[in-house]
Amino acid sequence: MSLTTQVFGVPQPGWYWVYYIVNNIQELVTALTQDHPVVLMFWADWNEPSKVMVQPYRDMAKAKKNEAVFCRLDFDKFKDVVEKFRVKALPTFVLIKEGEEQHRVVGTKVEELNTTIKNNI
Repeated sequence: MSLTTQVFGVPQPGWYWVYYIVNNIQELVTALTQDHPVVLMFWADWNEPSKVMVQPYRDMAKAKKNEAVFCRLDFDKFKDVVEKFRVKALPTFVLIKEGEEQHRVVGTKVEELNTTIKNNI
């Protein structure tokens, strides 16, 4: 089963498919069990701040394509995952390294998210 890639096609050698729209829990498990950092974006299409952050998030995915995987999860579709990651507001970004949450950014804080990713990946 492969993840749906929004931005890139087949990766070049040594590159990851870096921007996924997660469609089911198995796809999320696949992304989280890879040997690289993962940045989760919890969002909803009815949430304006989420919509504002989609393009900056994609841009960050492109910039870090050799270093991390970025996954977008629908807040309404993944209630168990939302609960597990204690998501209380949208959008919420969670940086995971070696299976553990390292950092979190909540809201439309483009610079904070960029800095968090740049300093921790």
